[in-house]
Parts: sequence; structure tokens; C-alpha cells
Amino acid sequence: MRRTSRRTSVTAPTLAAVLLATLSLTAATSMAEEISKEFPATFVTRLATAKEIYVATQRKDGSRSEVVPVWFGFMDNAVWFTTDPKSHKAKRIRAGSPLFVAVEGKDGPFIKTHVEIVKDGATADRLGALYAKKYWIAWFGLFRPSAARNESGKTILLRLTPAE
Repeated sequence: MRRTSRRTSVTAPTLAAVLLATLSLTAATSMAEEISKEFPATFVTRLATAKEIYVATQRKDGSRSEVVPVWFGFMDNAVWFTTDPKSHKAKRIRAGSPLFVAVEGKDGPFIKTHVEIVKDGATADRLGALYAKKYWIAWFGLFRPSAARNESGKTILLRLTPAE
């Protein structure tokens, strides 16, 4: 039996369309990776059962501050908590310090995060609702983030995302 060879020709417009589609897909994937940096899956899994996280800031000399436990909530792919605007933590964050976060305990391992101060009452109330489910005393309304406290400046709301 004789086999015949079929030669397929690709036209220039078809080749250009395939090349353009490939480049567009590569660019879109690259941009999505840059925009949606996420915490490691193991970190997020531990957050689901943790009652507190351990945080530290960076001092002017580059060393880490004392590690302190804080209550937190995880929503919108970010870690959230509130703090006193006069705290050392808040002052260092305003000066541009990253925040180092550990779930395992005071000795780490730590993840370096980017911190954003958010003044949004609705988000503070959402975080307060998470606290009420997680911490029994917050269910009574104590030590719970709220729009009133956030908007009046009594507390600052912090949004933590993975550092680049």
C-alpha cells in the first residue's frame, strides 16, 4: 500500500493569529500573576484554625520589633486586624515598615507582608462580624472592630497582603 504525503500549508494570516493569541495569553497570565499575589496555601490553611497571628515590624536599624499576638480575620485574600493608632506598630507602619506575620507562634516562620491602612467603616464592620464568630468576647461586642471606631480614628484597620 502506498502512502501519500499531504502537505499542509499555513497561511501568513493564520500564523500571525496564532502567534498573537499566544503572546496575548502569555501577557495576560503574567499580569494576573503580578496582580493576584497570594499567600502560600499552607499559611492560609493554618489561618483557618488559628485564633491569633504573631506580628512584628521592622525598626529603623533593620531589626525586628518584639513579636506580639493579635486577633485577626482573613477576608478578600488578605489578613486584617486593628490596632491603636498611637502604638509602635502603627507608627512604624506609617513610616513604611513591612509587617512580619507568623501563624505557628512567636518564633515563626514569618511571612513578610505589605501593610495598607484602611479607613472604611463597612470593612471594619465586616471584620467585626468575623471576630464575633471567632472570639466569644467579641460576640458580646467587646474588642471588636467597628465602623464607629475606625472612622473616628480610635483604631486603625490594617490590610496585609504578601510582600513582593
